[in-house]
Amino acid sequence: MDRCRLFFLCAVSLIFTRAGGLSFKPNIVIFLADDLGYGDVGVFGNNTVRTPNIDALASDGIRLTHDLAAASVCTPSRSALLTGRLPIRTGMFPNGRMIVNVFAANGVGLPTSEITLAEVAKTVGYKTALVGKWHLGLNRDYKGDMAFHPKNRGFDFYYGHILTNMKDWSNEGDRVLTSQRPNMYLQMATVFFVGIVTLGFLKKVGLIGVGMLLFLFVLMISPMVYIGFVFNNMAWLNGLLYRDFELVEQPIHLETLSYRYTQESIKFLRERERDNNPFLLMVSWDHVHTALKTLKKFRGISQHGRYGDAIEEMDSGIGDIMTALDQFGFGRNTMVYFTSDNGAHLEEIGMKGQSDGGSNLPFRGGKGHPAVDGGVRVPTVVRFPGVLPRGKVIEEPTQQMDMFTTIVNLIGGKAPTDRVLDGRDLLPLLQFKESKSPHEFIYHYCGPHLQAARYRPPKGNSIWKLVTELPNYKPGENKCYGLACECGNTIKYDPPLLFDMTADPGEKNPVSYKSNKNLQDIVNKIVTAISEHKKSVGTPESRMTFMKILWRPWFQPCCNFPSCSCSDPVYKDFVDS
Repeated sequence: MDRCRLFFLCAVSLIFTRAGGLSFKPNIVIFLADDLGYGDVGVFGNNTVRTPNIDALASDGIRLTHDLAAASVCTPSRSALLTGRLPIRTGMFPNGRMIVNVFAANGVGLPTSEITLAEVAKTVGYKTALVGKWHLGLNRDYKGDMAFHPKNRGFDFYYGHILTNMKDWSNEGDRVLTSQRPNMYLQMATVFFVGIVTLGFLKKVGLIGVGMLLFLFVLMISPMVYIGFVFNNMAWLNGLLYRDFELVEQPIHLETLSYRYTQESIKFLRERERDNNPFLLMVSWDHVHTALKTLKKFRGISQHGRYGDAIEEMDSGIGDIMTALDQFGFGRNTMVYFTSDNGAHLEEIGMKGQSDGGSNLPFRGGKGHPAVDGGVRVPTVVRFPGVLPRGKVIEEPTQQMDMFTTIVNLIGGKAPTDRVLDGRDLLPLLQFKESKSPHEFIYHYCGPHLQAARYRPPKGNSIWKLVTELPNYKPGENKCYGLACECGNTIKYDPPLLFDMTADPGEKNPVSYKSNKNLQDIVNKIVTAISEHKKSVGTPESRMTFMKILWRPWFQPCCNFPSCSCSDPVYKDFVDS
């Protein structure tokens, strides 16, 4: 890029309209980490993991210390970020034991009636790209319809895997199923033994014949064969890497994946330098979701095992992309938003007993725990040179959904008016033209269950949270049994618990409010707000029930049939040295 053009972009980045908007089209980069905890990042208090590039974004931008994901697990959280709407409104909430979509081969996905941020950006001339994890569906009605694919949800370019990273991809014998249900195979063996004995007895006493015996045997064993096959082939069934609509790798080679995400992001930026189109780039990292795999040069470099190594590899990738932004002349004309889809996963334990999860300190709980802040309060930074101040901190409650409305307004798009949007425009707060959060109330769901609500009064500094349900933790711990907490297995509180989140961010000491009129008024306001909110939600239908999420073999993608095995040819000569 020549110097005149670079000078021009730097100059116009300082110009504002009288209404407070921008007189040019800014570029947008969203960095979305996976399962990264609040306490995993240097600028948010960690002094043992090196995150110099994320820290640099904060030094040159604004750190949001009270930014909240819409859910404590990835599928619903990501749907909310892209639509500006709570998952309870879009149907992208789990309603059963499977709390996220765990198979690519089914008809589950973000409804095509929902409008994504990328779709809005395209209407005002933006080139759009998603690099990385999607987890919002693939096919809807039949294999190959690609109704939920990112290319059909507003993204011009897509490179990434369609579902999510999984423990099973480690090739170390670790399994999602046995982590969540450690006694599953023993239970299946018990059922099989009891079933065989029962069938034998029924045949012996003459209650069933040979034909019925065979029928009942097949009926009994079919679910076991299904479960055994599916949950022992998760890497092959779900390790699907796409370039646009083409399946280019199956299963995914995890060790080089973050490197490839970085390179594909830089390629997209290089193309925008050539065509000079404004762009929206979303980089959705696999890190630090298990399985934790990195390039060789990042292995063993941190103080926190492979979890810390993965953080430092992601941070390095962010640094390379930011360097490319500057090299191509986009640095001062680009708003960068860094965040995580939910809190760190506290229950994640590796095969050798080591923790493969992170830290959400100083908050309680973690991934899968939406009623406590450790599950939904995430490390967030916003940087926009010349438009937003440098090195500032905002402690007011904000939501990831706010970025939908904020970015739509920033780029001159039109937000949909035929539906409820839960995101608010943060620009006045980010520019310190407003001092209070645009949210009076914020709601926290676990699946269909509203477990807590947050209240930011118009006066004072305290932020209050009313909690009606908490996870059923192990005694003396802030962890659930198995791999994840279950929305239906909670401890219910009547009357609800009240926490002053400003004075007690770790939610250790609920405030007694029965004999305090001022506090009782606060509780009454929250209860009234919850009632009105539920009216606006109505009776939602989950698109993520157990039966809908189940693997469907007729939906299964496969490259190079019948081997269903391929490697991305673009990187076939790359050597991980």
